[in-house]
Amino acid sequence: MKHFLTLILTLVLSIPALAQDADNGLTVLMKKHGLSYSTAQATPTICALCGVDAPKDCVAKPMDFILTAAKDKPTMEKVLIFCPDATGKFIVKKYQEDWKPVYAASTHVVTAANVLPSVTPVCFGAIFTGCPPEVHGILQYNDKYKPNPIKVETLFDAFSKAGKKCAVIAEKNCSIDLIFRGHQADFYTTKNSEESVATAKKLLQENNYDLIVCYDGNYDSTMHANGVFAEKSLAAMKDSIRYYTELVEVADQAWADKNYVSVFSPDHGAHNTKEGKGTHGSAQASDAIVNHFYRLRYVK
Repeated sequence: MKHFLTLILTLVLSIPALAQDADNGLTVLMKKHGLSYSTAQATPTICALCGVDAPKDCVAKPMDFILTAAKDKPTMEKVLIFCPDATGKFIVKKYQEDWKPVYAASTHVVTAANVLPSVTPVCFGAIFTGCPPEVHGILQYNDKYKPNPIKVETLFDAFSKAGKKCAVIAEKNCSIDLIFRGHQADFYTTKNSEESVATAKKLLQENNYDLIVCYDGNYDSTMHANGVFAEKSLAAMKDSIRYYTELVEVADQAWADKNYVSVFSPDHGAHNTKEGKGTHGSAQASDAIVNHFYRLRYVK
């Protein structure tokens, strides 16, 4: 399997970062903001690192610079993905001192564009399928309430086909708790972000899953109610940072003998309205640009 990544890298470097279709929904915000990467590249990148075939309808390509770093290295055996809602690049840039623990827990940082509208179910639909909204099926926020809104294979389906087990942990009735139902994962529904993180720690320690996704919606909720830079919102942001670093510490112990990749993977950013409340959904940079933090951890 060591040569698998070499083959993938050769293929990736011979084609553009995304599919040839210049009008596909993954490239709109990339072009607008002059970015080279899409958040939808998370799924094919993780699949390539783990030696798993990407979902069959995935149009995004693995990120070349991450595969370059993994060239001639063993395939990853485990995956941890933390999904903090609305912590876009705008807030990372403004509070860099607070974000030092996430940088310290990362080997690669990706500045990427999401999709339109920049709302949670549309964005996470793209992240976990590698598809634009017009392909994955969620075109607006309320589509999350439709039965089986994701119409294509997901990262979880791809892992299941490879004989791997996936867990998705999220607060009841949030987007991640709803939109991936019917796909190949075990779902753990919680009361809040704190319980989600505690559940993720427990599942890590039990070591029965190959891929664990933990969602944290607390910053999104507080910034909508109080504004993106309000004291309560910043406290929620700091909680997201702490949650992730704690999960990485637990993963290091639980998967001490495993090569694994962890990802801090927000969906979108946010901005304040004239009334001082937080919102998002637009093409403006504060909504559309996020930092994804990857950590490639090798022990073999």
